[in-house]
Amino acid sequence: MKRTMIFPSKLGQFPFVAGLVLGGLAVLPLGLTSMVAQQPPAEQSAPSQAQPQQASAPLPATHVVQQGETLWGLAQQLLGDPLLWPEIYRLNTTVIEDPHWIFPGEELRLGPGAEPASAAASAAAPAATSAATAEAVAEAPSAPAAPAGQGGITVAPTAADTEATPAQQGPVVNPATGTTIFAPQAPASASTKTQQVREQKAYRAVRDGEYYSAGFVLEAGEQLNAGRLLGNAATSTISRLASTRSTMLYGTVAVVPPAGDTLKPGDILLSYDMPRTIPNYGSVVRPTGLLKVTRVGAPGDNVMAQVVAVYQTVDGGQGVIKAEPYRSPRGVRPVAVPADSGVQGEVIDLRAPREVVNAQDVLFIDKGSADSVHLGDVFQVSRTSTARAAIGVVVQKQAQVLIVYVRPHTATGVIIQLDRSDIRPGSTARQTRRMPS
Repeated sequence: MKRTMIFPSKLGQFPFVAGLVLGGLAVLPLGLTSMVAQQPPAEQSAPSQAQPQQASAPLPATHVVQQGETLWGLAQQLLGDPLLWPEIYRLNTTVIEDPHWIFPGEELRLGPGAEPASAAASAAAPAATSAATAEAVAEAPSAPAAPAGQGGITVAPTAADTEATPAQQGPVVNPATGTTIFAPQAPASASTKTQQVREQKAYRAVRDGEYYSAGFVLEAGEQLNAGRLLGNAATSTISRLASTRSTMLYGTVAVVPPAGDTLKPGDILLSYDMPRTIPNYGSVVRPTGLLKVTRVGAPGDNVMAQVVAVYQTVDGGQGVIKAEPYRSPRGVRPVAVPADSGVQGEVIDLRAPREVVNAQDVLFIDKGSADSVHLGDVFQVSRTSTARAAIGVVVQKQAQVLIVYVRPHTATGVIIQLDRSDIRPGSTARQTRRMPS
């Protein structure tokens, strides 16, 4: 059996422990009741609640974020409660995109000249409020005293009993920021400026990828001055495998240039296929990729190009035309068009017809640059249908369409907002926003 020895030199280092041990040995013979410690008086066991805390300094109007700070920590530091961090976020939604991330140097609004919501605010209430409360209690009709309980003590109503019940009180007000998100608030009416900002955010400009990849529809009998994509110019690393005609992004292809076009290194070509023909119009031109010319030989020789964008399968045998440069209308937004003055046409067809239409699908309308349609215009697509006999004819909105490519008599649009998925040829397309000419 292992023994545990306590050396006196060790006990000498802990006089308090040694005292407890010796004191306990001295008390044991007196009985267990003698070992019960006396409890301190109630007034000594807890700090006095009647002593007012020191009032906090006024809350600054703004705060510059420092390294390592969070909304949770700022709410604890400035408002006295970390759970009030949504109040700081609500006041700074134009500065803070994600409440989980704030960055050093950002200036946050905290409310003009407010004080943090803490116990000090209630302790430092104005004397006028207390006087008004006392006057209200004095004027209030006295309530009957409660019946005497044990010991003959009669309980009389106090000032706190005559205050309004929570159901009668208004919203909880945070001294730092006003009404909080945890209390009911009166609905605020949106200003004209706010509505304009929302409309501007809802609109987005045409992207260059949409301009090149959307395609277009030919008019009846129209022919393109096109060259031909011969196929992949790279050989396979495995000798037993034949080289494929298709290529991937940044692959090298051989191209027969369009007749009469003089190409130079750096020119951009558009490869395309024609999957189908639309009745009363022509073929649908569907872009497959963008090719950047890298090497040009003698006149009549093939041209080498690199694939710099892929929209569909880039394969040998496809057509090639010189791509028109994309000129983005930067900083220009379309303006609203009155309902009776916008260009109105019809949907010719979708580039890829389907039963259920999705957002970002491409469609063609029968109006173009000759009808004052511009790149970046917005059209509302709708259809007129007959409901029940008692209701009659109704107009149902189907989609918002952004014009991404314009030809003389047709235009190509991308669906940016879908309301109904049953868009078909013949749906009405009305111009609702027009780019400045």
